[in-house]
Amino acid sequence: MKTILVPTDFSKCANNAMMYALEIASRTGQSITVLYVVYPNEGVDNNMYDAFFVDNYVQQRLEGMEKWVKRFTRSPHVSKVEIKLECRIGFPVSTITQTSNELNAGMIVMGTTGASGLRGVLLGSIAGGVISSSKIPVFVVPIKAVFRNNARFALATDFRFTLGAGALQTLKNMLNIQHTGLNIVHVLTDQHQKPDMRHQNALSEKLDTIPHDFHYLHDKNIVQAIHNFLESTNCNGLVAVAHEHSLLHTLFSKSISRSLAHHTTVPILVLHDH
Repeated sequence: MKTILVPTDFSKCANNAMMYALEIASRTGQSITVLYVVYPNEGVDNNMYDAFFVDNYVQQRLEGMEKWVKRFTRSPHVSKVEIKLECRIGFPVSTITQTSNELNAGMIVMGTTGASGLRGVLLGSIAGGVISSSKIPVFVVPIKAVFRNNARFALATDFRFTLGAGALQTLKNMLNIQHTGLNIVHVLTDQHQKPDMRHQNALSEKLDTIPHDFHYLHDKNIVQAIHNFLESTNCNGLVAVAHEHSLLHTLFSKSISRSLAHHTTVPILVLHDH
């Protein structure tokens, strides 16, 4: 049974990510591992005397994690989800990635603040670092995101990726959890450009039984076009595929419009190229 890794700092962002992770775990039969990362100098004053108390400090954090977890497991439908606790010393991005590898985790679910929104995810935040360094799916949950049982996801694509069996299964599981289909969105920056049906047919064949449809938008501003589509269709999630020179890379490496950065409430599922 795979585990879902949920990094926490006890913030409101982590609270929302934990609630999403519990919904996913309860519906897929997975367990959850909650991870708190202690910075090397956290809780000590960098002298030899204080260094002896690191173990005590870690134990305090574990006790805090136990109390934190109990807040989310009172609801009957998630009370039976198996939850394990991990407290490790290190730096967040490398420790989260290393822990996910050691535990053979199936997914990382983590929060991002509403104040920084996608800008926080994309421009050097911990979530952005995890997305860049991890090879397993990462589900990033904004602080204002609300889980819904029936909500469509949008897959933003430039058609330049190959999804492996594992990524496809994760995508199918996530869509089944929320009883939904997939809107595939491709933005054409030239208003006279026409869609290449070969790309559409190839992706459609790959998605197989996953319910999906295609939407082609003409707009020079790719980010704004996707933002407008998410709002107009009331999508409850955005799917992107991470690979070099991908649409995800384009979106994540450039400055993001204030509207998209500060007002998005849509979680992002990041899959990885085969």
